[in-house]
Amino acid sequence: MSEPLDAPALGKRAISPASCTMETEEQLIPYHATDPTGKKVLVLAPHPDDETLGCGGTLALHAQAGDTLKVVFLTNGAAAESSGRTAKQAYIALRQDEARAACACLGIGDLEFWPCEDRALAGSRGALSQLLDLLESFQPQLVYVPSPLEFHPDHRAGCVLLCDALQSLSFDLEVAFYELGQPVSVNRLVDITGVSAQKARAVACYKSQLKEKPYGEISLGLDRYRSLTLPGTVTYAEGFSVWKSDMVRKIGPFSLPFHNISRRLPGPGEAGPLVSVIVLARDR
Repeated sequence: MSEPLDAPALGKRAISPASCTMETEEQLIPYHATDPTGKKVLVLAPHPDDETLGCGGTLALHAQAGDTLKVVFLTNGAAAESSGRTAKQAYIALRQDEARAACACLGIGDLEFWPCEDRALAGSRGALSQLLDLLESFQPQLVYVPSPLEFHPDHRAGCVLLCDALQSLSFDLEVAFYELGQPVSVNRLVDITGVSAQKARAVACYKSQLKEKPYGEISLGLDRYRSLTLPGTVTYAEGFSVWKSDMVRKIGPFSLPFHNISRRLPGPGEAGPLVSVIVLARDR
């Protein structure tokens, strides 16, 4: 990879300032970490473990700062048991116990477990009104939810559920879309270097899920990658796409990832000349 990741090196390019209109790296992704604390926080986790894998380090920072935190698990997580060796209700109880232990590691004690079926959140009757009631009673200032680009249907359904609820909400808040299976174009990076070991301990509580895949290593790899544009002292970070609720209502969750996409395009004079080719074909 060439030097452009070092922001001060941008001035070394052999392009005159007048002609350089394509936006540079630091205009497209943060080169500094943001402190997200000081807000009342609601976390929407489609399954037990999503809250830890997607934003566990950031939640630990909120807890350290004394912020009010509530985590809602939107489905029972039962579909993850595919072997048939564990009864459904026993498996649901196991996943809830793991979630309590993981959240305790992060410093979170206020949890809700909803009975929506795993992989069927999009069709769960009453979920929208239940979420709207929760938002109105809890009055969060910041809500963490999976991004609309996730490929798991429950992750996308959780995102849509929140965005639908925002249409009827009586107050404004911030929405922070977090990453699980699909990285997004982030506009906020949170330095979790100091709590990375705490996050790792929380991930380790999900023993039933770690039997399926090495989610801890995968999450750690993404956190390491997210430190790419931050100072060398930052070794782990979590990335978010953060928007005001009025913008989410205005353009919808599936338009947000492409908002201002034109910023990435070449400016006038940067795309190269228009070339025409004339082919002479006499007597044809």
